[in-house]
Amino acid sequence: MAVAIWLSSGTMYPFAATWAFPIVTKSCGYLFNLDHPQYRAAFDMLDGAPRAAWEWSITLRRILYPLVAFPFMKVAGFVVGGFITSLLINLSALVALAVFVRKRWGDRAAIVSAWLLATYPGVTYWGALPYANATIVPVSCGLFILLTRIEERDDLKWIFGNALAMGVLVTAYDLLPYFAAAAVIVLAWRRRWRAIPIVAACMASGPLLVWFILSKVVRLNWSNINTEIYGLALHAYLHPGSIGGWVRSLAGFPRVVGQVFLFSNLVFLPVLFLMVLLIARARLSLVERALFIAIALVFLFNNLAPPDPATDQMRGAYIPRIYQPLGVALIVYCARVIGSLETLDRMKSRMVRAAFAFTLVANLSVAFGPVARLPWAGEIYQRFYFHSFLDSMDVNLTRYGRRPLGFCQPQ
Repeated sequence: MAVAIWLSSGTMYPFAATWAFPIVTKSCGYLFNLDHPQYRAAFDMLDGAPRAAWEWSITLRRILYPLVAFPFMKVAGFVVGGFITSLLINLSALVALAVFVRKRWGDRAAIVSAWLLATYPGVTYWGALPYANATIVPVSCGLFILLTRIEERDDLKWIFGNALAMGVLVTAYDLLPYFAAAAVIVLAWRRRWRAIPIVAACMASGPLLVWFILSKVVRLNWSNINTEIYGLALHAYLHPGSIGGWVRSLAGFPRVVGQVFLFSNLVFLPVLFLMVLLIARARLSLVERALFIAIALVFLFNNLAPPDPATDQMRGAYIPRIYQPLGVALIVYCARVIGSLETLDRMKSRMVRAAFAFTLVANLSVAFGPVARLPWAGEIYQRFYFHSFLDSMDVNLTRYGRRPLGFCQPQ
């Protein structure tokens, strides 16, 4: 994982290289995405820079990562310090998930989960960046673990502590809708009605504290294009306009479901999940089902909305990446089933093992695709977040070279 993350840095950040017009740094010729100044602003705010240097950023609410990264950035700089932080966060998640799986399903399942996460290109897409995006996968792992701990015990004090930790983690990125809904589903299924308001309050406490500090103390405008998008979608539902136009806009919905499911976790992990599910026919756990349902509800809300230029970016196969948190459920499900293959007959066991081995190799081909010059890597990364052209990565890397952090070529 560490090597794959490093070889996805410098000119080879997938988030930057898949953008047709990346920012090229003058100092070393590294590539960054258009969002680079937005996230640099969070560091500048914490570093005491003049207000004009950061108050315009729309990402300041994702404050947990800048707080954790700040000491490293202060010593090593924004880019290198952020790389170190992101690497450590992702490696910590790898260990935490393996320990979590081992405790519940044994050594084999833990090893499978570690390999699936270590080779997962959803990590390398973000993992070297000095942005809050680098927390999407590791924080999703942490939230899944904490949600499972809540599901396992009835003790309200235990539930309170784990839900409060979830409230802290969701200040890293905009994952509250998925995991809060999943928590409510889990508790309602277990008929733990008294725990629902406790969990809701604890999970909301972190974002509310950030909102209070930024809006009331720092006096920033909380509302921006990111925070308003779901309100605009709700407005579209309440004012649908032409019903015929709304119905016609749903013609491609089945195709969108398939595309988003596959590309939200970069093809090979979702395919492995489907194969394991069909061959082994093992049931999803309650937490896995709850996360599926929660993410499906957000997907349906976005994609069944009446057409509206203000919200069309959330529809279709343009941005499957926002459903990436489902990946942790796919990994855990596959790990625990593959870890207990002795329960299957020999033929099914061989099929699952072959599918697992193929997935590791295929995922590695994407994770190391930029440096290995594998043409399908750029296309898969692009369909994960379709913000440019299918060949943008190949074009950029041919033009600017394939150099990870530490290999500098001033422009």
